[in-house]
Amino acid sequence: MQNKTIKTGDWVEFEELVLLNPDFTEEYQFKKTPLIHGIHKWIAGLLIKSNIIWIAFRIYLNPIKVIFVLRRLESLRRQYMGDFKIQKLFKIYGRYYWDMHAPGWPSKAFVTYNEGEMNRILPFRPIHDYLNSMILAITKKCPLHCQHCFEWDAINQDEKLSQEDLKLIIQKFQNRGKGVAQIQLSGGEPLSRYGEIIEILKSAKQGTDFWIVTSGYNFTLEKARSLKTAGLIGMALSLDHYKKEEHNAFRGSQKSYDWAIRAIQNAHKANLVVTLSLCVTKEFTSKNNLFEYANYAKKLGAAFILLLEPRAVGRYAGKEVYLSKDQISTLDDFYIKMNYDPNYADFPAVSYHGYHQRRIGCFGGTNRFVYLNTDGDLQVCPYCQKKYGNATSDSITELAKDMNSNGCLPYMQATV
Repeated sequence: MQNKTIKTGDWVEFEELVLLNPDFTEEYQFKKTPLIHGIHKWIAGLLIKSNIIWIAFRIYLNPIKVIFVLRRLESLRRQYMGDFKIQKLFKIYGRYYWDMHAPGWPSKAFVTYNEGEMNRILPFRPIHDYLNSMILAITKKCPLHCQHCFEWDAINQDEKLSQEDLKLIIQKFQNRGKGVAQIQLSGGEPLSRYGEIIEILKSAKQGTDFWIVTSGYNFTLEKARSLKTAGLIGMALSLDHYKKEEHNAFRGSQKSYDWAIRAIQNAHKANLVVTLSLCVTKEFTSKNNLFEYANYAKKLGAAFILLLEPRAVGRYAGKEVYLSKDQISTLDDFYIKMNYDPNYADFPAVSYHGYHQRRIGCFGGTNRFVYLNTDGDLQVCPYCQKKYGNATSDSITELAKDMNSNGCLPYMQATV
């Protein structure tokens, strides 16, 4: 086959890239990370801030209260992020993003998210009326054998949640108070129930951003486009190494890397937001690996990198998987450099729960976030596996109150 030049941003098929260069991800990227700069960024930032001010005025109708709430929001932002200002803004298919866990602007989910934060500062509705995010594990089925799987004991067992159960759960959360800003569909491998996801998305109320948390298994272009049409916003794709053989070993499948790369390209073509999710194990966590991974993510056109620390639950139960203090310090430094250092201004943004949890506590347990396992049981998060009743049969409001009074196991409960 005669070689040809492939320019950044050209859409070529996976097989063609492999024929041209077996290590194509080291040389080519599918699409530029969608950062904006200069006057575009300044104007977009101004419009976003103006919309937040308008939301506050609409709610409180009192300039003194508005000023108090806005100042408190700024204080919370500093408490959450450190003494840094947001440096990166992404324009992705008509919306502007700065964090994968915050809905893009403009959208109804953006309004709900910000109303919820204001309500926690100066309540105008019951405090539990707003929920920022929910992860709903919709299936036990998975073709992989991932080393870190926290649902390991449930994987490939009989399903307990029917399609109607899943619709009911989403309906309950959307109808509770002011609903939920973001729902992530996970598993198992959620694409094992692709057809049911389409029906779930079509039946859901507008105003919630839906994401899928996937290995890339069976994420064809046709399915990616159908999911987008049905209402999917983004994909959080598990990619646990920049080296093919290392990722495949971690995932327990020689096909996993190829699935992931195809899925990234198909997500871009379907106009979905792309996040790469990385389990930062003891073996992986080093400055060299982290910065190599960031460069790799940039070449693949990802907007965000999500860092997940391993926990001794599921398949990791009873194992020494927790990171050392030095490794945690390395992750903190990586998080700060990627997000705020001008030398990395054209790289994806990094989301890292551990950075925030150690400083202000856990946002789980319906404080702002909740996890529902493959049986529909509510948990504070995927790693705190105490169950607080079932969403198909119990009152969400009562379960939320119970969870908030008990909190998270490894971290204090956030009070902001």
